[in-house]
Amino acid sequence: MTSVDVARAAGVSQSTVSLVLSGKAAGRISARTDAVVRRAAEELGYRPNAAARALRTGAARSVGLVVPDVTHPFFGKTMRGAQEAAWTAGYAVALVDVPLDRPLEAPLEALRAGPVDGFLFFSVEPPARRPGGEQVVVIEASPKGIPWVRLDTEGGTDAALAHLIELGHRRIGHLGSRVQYPTFQIRTERWRAALEGAGVEPAAELWAGSGFDFEDAARAAGALLDLAQPPTAIICDDDILAGGAYLAARARGVRIPEDLSVAGFDDLDFARVLSPPLTTVSADAERLGAVAFGALAAAIAGEPAHAGQVLPVALVVRESTAPPSR
Repeated sequence: MTSVDVARAAGVSQSTVSLVLSGKAAGRISARTDAVVRRAAEELGYRPNAAARALRTGAARSVGLVVPDVTHPFFGKTMRGAQEAAWTAGYAVALVDVPLDRPLEAPLEALRAGPVDGFLFFSVEPPARRPGGEQVVVIEASPKGIPWVRLDTEGGTDAALAHLIELGHRRIGHLGSRVQYPTFQIRTERWRAALEGAGVEPAAELWAGSGFDFEDAARAAGALLDLAQPPTAIICDDDILAGGAYLAARARGVRIPEDLSVAGFDDLDFARVLSPPLTTVSADAERLGAVAFGALAAAIAGEPAHAGQVLPVALVVRESTAPPSR
């Protein structure tokens, strides 16, 4: 169905249909005619052609959110926050899942054919060349020359480590991301700095890298627990990795927190369901998505962009951390 079919069914001109369905009829088209056009469009099942409208107006009213792992719960919550903000502004958000070992160009070109007005890149390096001229905002990194939004990773990691050190831990393992994107590089740097500040050498054997799934994290955490001198505490780059540490500890009869303290990052929903509940850094993923979309919408509108925005996080202490027993 086209706008010509709607015009024919309503007994009006095509330009009248365009005015009504674009929301520009106020003061120009009578309420009765407006209702007749909308009823005809509904009965015919007419839907505006988004690509054609974008060509006419120069705006697609949609953006892409590019993430490296659509199965990770934190990305889903970020997507929800971006969507809520986008809906309020009359935009839609399209999700693009691009694993870090896959080429980025093909899915972006598919969206550009749609098209979109801009992209949010979450833990994905944006392409150096953007032939579509789209606006870009980066999430969880702070590149030069591109607007960005990220969490206060330094503050959150420092708070978790300070908590463990205050409890008396000195041999603290770090279960980190195998892919060292900027946010994870920061966490490793803060781990090293905290141990050095406590007068402890951050031994290389106390760092283990993992992918973001429970089984891989359990293998990496198991390597830490099988050391001749295992850590008395493990700080994890996120709660998925912390869950893997729980699995590794359970398999070895290591009690949490009596024998091993564990701290995570993100405060995902399952953190409170773990036994014992997980001490973790709480990050508002939905707010992260909403603020990132707001920055992108401002850039699309031609408004002066913030160089970058840092959102606060907070340590939530639960039962997975306690003083070391050895």
